[in-house]
Amino acid sequence: MAQAVNQQKRINLLRLAFLLVLPILLFVPPHLPLYSEGHEVIEAIGTLILIAGVLGRFWSILYVGGHKNAQVMQDGPYSMTRNPLYFFSTVAAFGIGLMLGAFSFAILLASVVGTILYITARREAAFLSGHFGADYAAYAARVPFFIPDPRLYHTRTQVMFNARSLRSNLFDALVFLSFIPLVELIDGFKAAISFTGFNLW
Repeated sequence: MAQAVNQQKRINLLRLAFLLVLPILLFVPPHLPLYSEGHEVIEAIGTLILIAGVLGRFWSILYVGGHKNAQVMQDGPYSMTRNPLYFFSTVAAFGIGLMLGAFSFAILLASVVGTILYITARREAAFLSGHFGADYAAYAARVPFFIPDPRLYHTRTQVMFNARSLRSNLFDALVFLSFIPLVELIDGFKAAISFTGFNLW
């Protein structure tokens, strides 16, 4: 039988990936000039997408926190996709890339994060399939693996949430949201460097 996925290892891998990305952000060329109207619009859209991803992660944790690998969660976001937490994390990563005004980098960053989480989700699915058998098989036959289908949404009237899991997710949310002021600092740095005549790109 497949073993349960080590979630701490997955979390540490993603945090390491984000640390490695930080210096790269300085060299990501925006598609439009810094502080131009077009660049600001793209950055604002990226910020909204990032916030949507973070809120989606919170929504998912409210349902699955404390129940992961203990039952087949099928309500709320889990009624639309089997991996909403990973889907919304990928959305948030795309938002971070877009905040830099670089659509191609946004796709690259979301692809890297999405690939890591997709592989993790596949390993989790193997464990859940072996652990829950027919219950998980029926769920998997009805609900998409990664991309949500809003038409399938349903939920119970009341949901119990785990405060410890919510606190842990709050830290991860702050890591994501820290990119909002960080991108502003990076834009300022790029503008100052450009003003001196030196071109990072």
